[in-house]
Amino acid sequence: MPAMVEYVSRNSFIHRLNPITKIAWTLAILIICFIFDDPLAIFTVFVSNIAVAAASGVLKNVLPVIKGLFLFSLLLILFQIFFVTEGETLFYVIPYFNIGRVTDVGLKLSLVLSLRMITTVSTIPILMMTTPMTDIVAVLVEKFKIPFNYAFMFITALRFIPTFMGEMEQILQAQMSRGYSSDTRNPLKKLFIVIPLAVPLLVSSVKKTEKIAISMETRGFGSGPRSHYRKIAIKGSDYMVLLVLATAVLGSIVLVY
Repeated sequence: MPAMVEYVSRNSFIHRLNPITKIAWTLAILIICFIFDDPLAIFTVFVSNIAVAAASGVLKNVLPVIKGLFLFSLLLILFQIFFVTEGETLFYVIPYFNIGRVTDVGLKLSLVLSLRMITTVSTIPILMMTTPMTDIVAVLVEKFKIPFNYAFMFITALRFIPTFMGEMEQILQAQMSRGYSSDTRNPLKKLFIVIPLAVPLLVSSVKKTEKIAISMETRGFGSGPRSHYRKIAIKGSDYMVLLVLATAVLGSIVLVY
């Protein structure tokens, strides 16, 4: 399964947009999700995220991430729904003993929180899969005036995620070829299976970090001001998308308030 931060090369309209435009899109989705408190409205925004992923050709890559978000949201609903006592009682989980009271307010609040989490977080893999990390660094440094050292540290940490996932898969396959059993659906047993495999992964990560540090020193990292070979300009299509985003945010405010 590809990592959620791995760039997927496509020639779509979304890929050609400026990184600033796509960052503005993620912020607009975040604002709209917190403006609305209706589950149906937030779900509609989530559907728009799916449409953007499909239009950019990365829907197949995003679906595993969305599946994981839905599973996490179910846990969020289960933990949240029983702590809200306001509202009318809909049902009890155990009716005979009146245990596990679920109210209409609790159910709505749980759905809103879960859908907000899914909708806002699902924009991150779409942003990462449609934008090269070098472009994100250039924008963070040139446009947002973030120090290059911090931008590089952030992007390097993100880039390590797919690397570690690939190495973890290789370690697991190597252990399975030696008769190490890892085929179980029990999450607790799966945890005890994965923990011993973290030791070789930790050793490998330390070696990679040391190699990167030596490589950065030999290239004179931090010895002077940074320059970028490619300039990322904002085009007419970016202004059009930014206008649509601003209209959507303002329209949401007008509808709610």
